[in-house]
Amino acid sequence: MSEKARILCVEDEDMLLQDLKEELEDENYEVLTAKDGQAALAILKEEKPDLIISDMMMPKLDGPGLLTHLRQNRPSLNDVPFIFLTAKATRDDLVAGKRLGVDDYLTKPVDYDLLLATVEASLGQVTRVKKQNQMKFRRIYNAIQKQRATTEDLKISFVAQNPASVQPILNALKDLGCAVSIITENQLVKKSFSVGDSDILFIVYSKVVHYYLKYVTEDISKDWKGLSVLLAPPKLSQEQRESIRDAGISNMIEYPYPPIEVFKLLMRKMKA
Repeated sequence: MSEKARILCVEDEDMLLQDLKEELEDENYEVLTAKDGQAALAILKEEKPDLIISDMMMPKLDGPGLLTHLRQNRPSLNDVPFIFLTAKATRDDLVAGKRLGVDDYLTKPVDYDLLLATVEASLGQVTRVKKQNQMKFRRIYNAIQKQRATTEDLKISFVAQNPASVQPILNALKDLGCAVSIITENQLVKKSFSVGDSDILFIVYSKVVHYYLKYVTEDISKDWKGLSVLLAPPKLSQEQRESIRDAGISNMIEYPYPPIEVFKLLMRKMKA
């Protein structure tokens, strides 16, 4: 992968967890660590890793419990490979894990060459699938673009305190052929921006952006035919949601902003 991949390691043995971290960091991976499934869930509320390696037997919440919770409650993480690390790997264990949705197994004591090869292969598979999906999106986008009354590319604006937080979306939209612009925090403060000619306006939530949201909505005329979309954090309160809706932002996509949801909005606007 071109960017440094982020891996979450979940293991209750301190020495093994440290060894895993060091081995992966030596291969230029960014590593997050948790000592049990509960701690892992706390991390996953804020972060989306590229891959998860988890011990099976742990206190509080074991590996199968963690995997079951994620598969049932966190569909946004379905594209993240999940690898079990276990000292027991009977046929029944393997079958049960596969039925839960695990992607691979590694056994203890850890063969680190095999670990690194497995990690590389899993991440490579994710990259290939993402590229295939991107090609499909591009074909659909181009086909619908040909049917539109205008030949102009979609104009997409982002209001973002930190544009790097949505850089993958920015890159994907540019690759599709959209005309993408960024409204920065400094522009919000100085009111030196315009969103009136945007087809889709993405607002990346932050306290700063929320504070200046009225400036954004004031710039939109009543006859504006574009779509406004909030890219929301996972912990947005009901009060904050209502405040956003009151400001006229009716569409919302929660972190980690699934690409398919972004693409659906593009198709909706192009077909309007």
